[in-house]
Amino acid sequence: MKRILILSLLVFLLVGLSLPVMAEEPIKIGIVTSMSGPLEYYGVMQTRGFELGIEYATDGTNEVLGRPIEILIEDSGMDPGTGVTKARELIERHGVHFLQGSASSAVALAIQDVSLEYERIFMVAPAAADSITGSNWNKYTFRTGSTTTQDALTGGVYAARELGEEFVIFVPDSAWGRDTEKAWRAAIEGEGGTIKNVILVPPDTSDFTPYLLRLMQDRPDAAVVAWAGAGGIQLFDQIDEYNLYDYMAITSGFGDIPALQAMGDSIIGAQGMMKYFHTLPDNEVNDWLVEKYQERFGTPPDLFVPDAFAAAVALVQAIETAGTIDTDTLIETMRGMEFDTPKGKMIFRPEDHQALQHMYVVEMQEVEGYDYPVPVLLQEMSLEDTAPPITVEQ
Repeated sequence: MKRILILSLLVFLLVGLSLPVMAEEPIKIGIVTSMSGPLEYYGVMQTRGFELGIEYATDGTNEVLGRPIEILIEDSGMDPGTGVTKARELIERHGVHFLQGSASSAVALAIQDVSLEYERIFMVAPAAADSITGSNWNKYTFRTGSTTTQDALTGGVYAARELGEEFVIFVPDSAWGRDTEKAWRAAIEGEGGTIKNVILVPPDTSDFTPYLLRLMQDRPDAAVVAWAGAGGIQLFDQIDEYNLYDYMAITSGFGDIPALQAMGDSIIGAQGMMKYFHTLPDNEVNDWLVEKYQERFGTPPDLFVPDAFAAAVALVQAIETAGTIDTDTLIETMRGMEFDTPKGKMIFRPEDHQALQHMYVVEMQEVEGYDYPVPVLLQEMSLEDTAPPITVEQ
């Protein structure tokens, strides 16, 4: 009998030793963004930034709480309906615990309804529409990208303080253009400046001559020139051609590196706001990002890379702090949470989960070693300077 018991015990131990060790279930994050179409480059910046943010925050292990992090990427094609479908599939079919997106504000606004329905935290970047953390906000939304108003507060406040008293705003006659006009107007008037005129230009304009002549006739101290999409290169070429810089200061929000390359010498000397350029922040996180990005992709990180990087860092920090991926616990953990990013410290404002962040006022200059105008820092705006109004109901 003893021999049988000993043999049985040995068999049990040997079988037990041969069983595979069960790996921890992955923490899944679903990214929905534009990986095709006009905003494809924004989507590329976003996904690369998020993946590098996870790598940085986990010291290269891509694990948190002993669980591997799995990132699933879906293309919305800039279509809100497609974005909603992809977000639902990520949750229902793939079991993602968190959502991240999007390059398009329209897609991000649509996905907010999905995050509310399924009670999934939605880390928003780089979508900039004010309504994401305003009228369309829900408690599952956290944004690390800057808002349209944060952009305007950066550029508009500086312009009113440094460029003069009277302004003309020059924008496309579109929903985005009118929203931009509203945000810049509020920022400039808040600093005591005056809006002398608003020039609304058809979005499909290719020859800006009549509109620029009107601008010259107005003779403001400075003009806010904001443009998105086709025509921007031609606009700044014509501003240079008509020597508008001799008549007034020109201020704007500057875009990504391909846009700077395309505009070329036409924007040399222009001053305005910048969300990010890799030479502007001076901190260890940005140093790490610039080195890794250049090493991996052969170019420096561009405009929207740090937004998504910050989203990844914030999520990992919250999970580590909370010791869980429970949604309600993480929401309470992230409210008011400070975290380090390539742009310096960010803080999730408790009231609307918008990340307060540093922004930059720059002048475009020729810099040795670059074949395009480079933004040179004039002023770094603080978290307090660029904090947008709280518009969600408390």
